[in-house]
Amino acid sequence: MGNIESVDGQSDNMKHHIMPLKVPIPDQSELEERFALVLNSMNLPPDKARLLRQYDNDKKWDLICDQERFQVKNPPHTYISKLRGYLDPGVTRKKFRRRVQESTKVLRELEISLRTNHIGWVREFLNDENRGLDILVEYLSFAQCAVM
Repeated sequence: MGNIESVDGQSDNMKHHIMPLKVPIPDQSELEERFALVLNSMNLPPDKARLLRQYDNDKKWDLICDQERFQVKNPPHTYISKLRGYLDPGVTRKKFRRRVQESTKVLRELEISLRTNHIGWVREFLNDENRGLDILVEYLSFAQCAVM
């Protein structure tokens, strides 16, 4: 039993060294402003947002820090430019097959990003500047015609 306790003690010390330092909570107005931005990015129904607003400051700050640590793997324009690159009608059949494999990977990653990223990411993908949905439909139509 003594060995187990000493092992546990060592792991506790190791955990202490590995865990990042907690950033201090900002003043109340900044906390509320940043918390409102986080809630907005989560696109929650009003009843869920109301519940989160009842959190104490420590919980609010933890939620803010968690959201800020989350890094989007690729911004929307990355997927859009890749799909645009596959829209070359002059590509040979051999190159097209290779491109289909590459584009399938891009489409899978895009699908994951659309499901898992915050609502702001999705809105950016769909906005008038990026026209993500239009490019996606255009690519799928192009791929379907090229296969036939």
